[in-house]
Amino acid sequence: MVKTISQLIRKKRKALSLTIEQLAEKSNVSISLISRIERGDVANISINKLYDIASALDLELSDFFSRQQFSDIPTLELLQYFSTLTDEKREELSKSILRIIQL
Repeated sequence: MVKTISQLIRKKRKALSLTIEQLAEKSNVSISLISRIERGDVANISINKLYDIASALDLELSDFFSRQQFSDIPTLELLQYFSTLTDEKREELSKSILRIIQL
């Protein structure tokens, strides 16, 4: 799980074109902590710090604990988008996507 969290933080930071220093400032955690997390050198981290990092990266805390096959940036962004829709719109969009897939 630590490896998945590390990779997700690094990928999302790079996707947002943030340096480690910028992410540290934005999340109000130390540069060394961000660096150690990205290298997978942190065995435990407080939920509060992880939450601050997630918020700075426009992620939900739960994104760090989702199934590994759903932890890539495009999938997380799509799931996040789905969560902003009403039930009716989400169902309509899901049906449309499934029709496209079945073409």
